[in-house]
Amino acid sequence: MKDNEPMPGFDPARSKLRATVATIERQLAEMPREGNVSDGLRSAVADLVHQLALGPEPELRACPSCGKHGMRAATICGFCWTKLTPPTTHS
Repeated sequence: MKDNEPMPGFDPARSKLRATVATIERQLAEMPREGNVSDGLRSAVADLVHQLALGPEPELRACPSCGKHGMRAATICGFCWTKLTPPTTHS
């Protein structure tokens, strides 16, 4: 895998969508909860988020051998192929 290739399991576009959804949700939380407009908007955003099915951001960690980031639960580094021990606790 080359340095400029995305890491396996990581999708920058989905990460950007997650950040945008979080911003919209923060803005909605600051809106007054009165009237049909805000209720309709909240409902539409909730439906959109459900349809996007983004899920949580994948958990990543650095390889102790090469230092590149990969999936937290990986058993082999996707860059240098070093065997990895999955973490036992959430850090």
